[in-house]
Amino acid sequence: MLTKSDKFIFILIFGLLLFLNFNRHAKHGSFNYHSELWADKAGYQVFLPALFYYDFDASKFPEDIARKTGTGFSLNKKSNKVLSKYPIGVAILQLPFFTMGAGIDAIIQTDEPKGYSKVQHKMIGVSTIFYAVLGLLFLFKSLPQQSRKTRYLTLFLVVFGSNLYFYITRDAGLSHGYSFFLFALLLYALNRFIAKPERYGFLVLSICCIVLGSLVRPINVLFLGLASLILVIPNLKVLITNKTEVLKGIGVAIPFMLVLIIPQMLYYKYAFGDYLAYSYNDERFLYFANPKIARVWFAPANGLLLYSPIFILFVIGIIMRFKKHMLQTALTLILFCAITYLYASWWTPGLGCGYGHRGYIEFLPFFAIPMAHVIDKLKINVSTVLIAVVGFLYIILLTYFQYQYDGCWYGNGYWDWQELLLILGIN
Repeated sequence: MLTKSDKFIFILIFGLLLFLNFNRHAKHGSFNYHSELWADKAGYQVFLPALFYYDFDASKFPEDIARKTGTGFSLNKKSNKVLSKYPIGVAILQLPFFTMGAGIDAIIQTDEPKGYSKVQHKMIGVSTIFYAVLGLLFLFKSLPQQSRKTRYLTLFLVVFGSNLYFYITRDAGLSHGYSFFLFALLLYALNRFIAKPERYGFLVLSICCIVLGSLVRPINVLFLGLASLILVIPNLKVLITNKTEVLKGIGVAIPFMLVLIIPQMLYYKYAFGDYLAYSYNDERFLYFANPKIARVWFAPANGLLLYSPIFILFVIGIIMRFKKHMLQTALTLILFCAITYLYASWWTPGLGCGYGHRGYIEFLPFFAIPMAHVIDKLKINVSTVLIAVVGFLYIILLTYFQYQYDGCWYGNGYWDWQELLLILGIN
């Protein structure tokens, strides 16, 4: 149960993060690689202008708009098709905010390109922060065994002790902030259903999270399933005992699943000629036999631990919880290892431009469980105070680094430590 103080705090969190998001983009304007609608971000959002304004007809789009937004999508002038390799999940979540932006543009009668106005650029930030803060709220509600102090400290570290902050401010509009929300909602909804199986609406909500999460990032179809098992398998007896409610939930979820899935299939048929197309072309898992795990975890170019030191708490938490919560902890570790192996096997293990390895962001709600356990067990003494001070100073350093960093790694390969020092201003 949220108290009035909790509600006030979350409103403050939303306001603060939204201000930081707007401030991050205040000096850069639109139609450049710093903007909210550039490259991948424009590729996720293009479905909305296409639907609202241009009837999915490439010839009706503003002149040269694909190039101006970083070629995150393409406009085929021969077939008049709007082509994006990205799925529609992010656009679905952005829809209410795009609608608000369209309404504002209509009221002020802007002459800017429809769907790509300054207002619509800002709506990307608003939507990302909205869902990220909702995700933090559901994570807060999913840690009832910890004190409020522990839960708030966990949220602080999740935002500033990882690269989540970068992807809801500087690179808002990518899928990660939205996926973070869906994983947090899945964690909350599954917990509520397991606690009270008669409330099978929470199972419906969980299934919708899995489907929508898969439409945000296709690889999530695997990861959401593994994340669900972290709660399902330890509570299998409860679910079997209440199999009637489980079946009801699945039955009610089916039409919602179809409402989400069918538009994606129709778009694939329109764009690629197949209801089940693979839209990523030659982007594949090239390193299955030789996964680049060290690069994913430790490299100065987008390595996980260097930019998200909170995962040190995750490792400690896994060790601390293993004896008492062996099955759930083992499943959490399996999820972490599966994420690592698949991204280490991808054709670009660092996932291209970015700050830290962004492939782990959406899973932070599940990984926060062992992290919160460590925080809750800490006792105040000289050692913990010293560790806390060093950790806080490191977070300050990382925050400074984010504002110095241009968004892409320009060093000589993944392991160029000198480039890291140059970004920090250390020659």
